[in-house]
Amino acid sequence: MRAKQFVPLVMALLLAPIVFAQNQTPPAPPPDAAAFNAIVQLLPKTRQGGDSPSEADLKTRREAGMEIAAKAKQFLKDFPASKGADNAQALWNMGLAQAAVSGDAHAAAQLQMRAAEIVKDPKMPDSLKLQGFVMNYLAQRARKNGKHALDDNSPDSQKANMDALFAAADVLSDADELFKMLLLQDRSDKNLSTKDQRSVAQRVLDDPRASAAVKVVAKGILSGEQSYAVGKPLHLSFVAIDGRKIDLADLKGKVVMIDFWATWCGPCVAEMPEVKQVYDKYHAAGFEILGISLDDNKDRLLAFVKENHITWPQYFDGKHWNNEISFRFGINAIPAEWLVDKKGILRDTDSRGNLEQRVNELLHEK
Repeated sequence: MRAKQFVPLVMALLLAPIVFAQNQTPPAPPPDAAAFNAIVQLLPKTRQGGDSPSEADLKTRREAGMEIAAKAKQFLKDFPASKGADNAQALWNMGLAQAAVSGDAHAAAQLQMRAAEIVKDPKMPDSLKLQGFVMNYLAQRARKNGKHALDDNSPDSQKANMDALFAAADVLSDADELFKMLLLQDRSDKNLSTKDQRSVAQRVLDDPRASAAVKVVAKGILSGEQSYAVGKPLHLSFVAIDGRKIDLADLKGKVVMIDFWATWCGPCVAEMPEVKQVYDKYHAAGFEILGISLDDNKDRLLAFVKENHITWPQYFDGKHWNNEISFRFGINAIPAEWLVDKKGILRDTDSRGNLEQRVNELLHEK
């Protein structure tokens, strides 16, 4: 299975409920699961007509968007303690945004008011504050420019995504996390020109709110330097979720896989049985695995590790795509399986599909 779990970061915010529905267990037990799924099933209608919607298509999009918003609002009223509540909040924003860009001025006004309320709500999670702010920013900008899509992968849309995060940094409390998102997208977005990438990096570098660690990455983008290179030594140390102190330098003489993954990533979970099989077969011969989890829920990670008898150490900081280690290495797609040889040299950053063969080869090297 070669597909990787990655959505451009701003679009990941927009599509969070869809990803949740596809890669997670149902958001909550019945009857709220049925109510949530009824909302999700309306999402395809908000994209009716594709890139060239007719007036009839736009009418369908407007109606579907408003129905999503109404059903999400009702869901929160009926099931306030549901595990799907946060996703319903996001769907409410998405419904209003889709209706707004399809020509509904009333929806645009509602979205603007709702985004302002969400940002000020102390009980609202930071992720939903950001999602609400970004949805409103992109929807209002699209309407102003006569567009009917929130993101069409065009250079202009990518610039809008970047501008939305910079604007959010002026309003939300944790600007540094937003700068990380910006730099991660800056390094990974192939639609951005080198000039645009450098412009974003310089903008982050010049911002006094950016941390020293973030500025190091921005400087690296400006200089063209990478934090790692195949054929060069790899430096990595961390304290695992179970308290173990890990230093890659202490593992010289062994072949080590660095596994960037998450329990919310469908391909990662599907890949785990093969990874375990290779580990069980070659561990005694000197094969080790270091897990770098991009999870944001510690209990879910611990439960998954226990249930699947995963014994190798896991790094976890709860920051999702802004995971300190994955961010430093510019990881923008998971699962990512890196292999380090017995001398501590990074040899492979894409061992999926032939993991056992590569491990066997490296173990037999002198």
